[in-house]
Amino acid sequence: MTPAAALHTAARRYCMDRHAFWGDRYSEIVRRGDRAPNGYDYSPEALDTFPRYHVLNAVLVEIERLVPADLGNLDAARELILLAGEVADDLFTRPPKGAIERRAMAEERAAFRAHVAGLTAADLTAVEPLLYRRVLTEAESQSLWVRLRDRWCIGACYWYPLDGDPPPGVEAFDAAAFDLAFPPDRLRRHLVARGIGRVWALHEFGPEFEIAVEQFEPYYAFVEGYWSSGNLDWIVYASHESSVTVGGWLLDELRTAWPAHRDHVWRG
Repeated sequence: MTPAAALHTAARRYCMDRHAFWGDRYSEIVRRGDRAPNGYDYSPEALDTFPRYHVLNAVLVEIERLVPADLGNLDAARELILLAGEVADDLFTRPPKGAIERRAMAEERAAFRAHVAGLTAADLTAVEPLLYRRVLTEAESQSLWVRLRDRWCIGACYWYPLDGDPPPGVEAFDAAAFDLAFPPDRLRRHLVARGIGRVWALHEFGPEFEIAVEQFEPYYAFVEGYWSSGNLDWIVYASHESSVTVGGWLLDELRTAWPAHRDHVWRG
């Protein structure tokens, strides 16, 4: 790993670890049932907590827009990564926000800046690799969506079974039953056996990614999600209606491996 790539990896890891820390802290606040004195609004502690993991996620996404091989030397990489920490934003970090939330996010940006600025060349020699994940450019996303819609007859918003008739070689299953029959590690084995190392993860909105196959987890996560790779000869679609649609050679293999699949076809 080059020093620039090591710095990029270290910045990603920092955001992930801090995001997990503040996420756990907020979960504890929720478990305690903490609320503002009126019993409805967020407590000051909550307002000082969840904006921190929101801004860390925004920074992580901005860092993952950068390709380590294009970062140049260590000084150039550090400058770009520090800039990412300053400018990163998304729906959850933009105004209007209250004074507590603004201060919390500013503190997290400052802590990120101090961490990245303080990493020495010696520190970077000990950085362990992370699984590959890269945010697709807008042009890449648009191109993939055109190809995906054409290949699988996907409409403007949703896909089968929520919209339209199924194209050949497609079936939709109940998500709970499908997830029980094919947890992510079992699904990944089918992809790896076909030599697939990276997967495209596309969504109805928000950042879209090229990810290592080890990160492939086709779950609905508050946005409609689509996954495929290569020449788009397989697809998985997870919807907000608890359906999982599978197509292509992957469907053939899963049907063979799941004798009871007909009992778990999605019926709404």
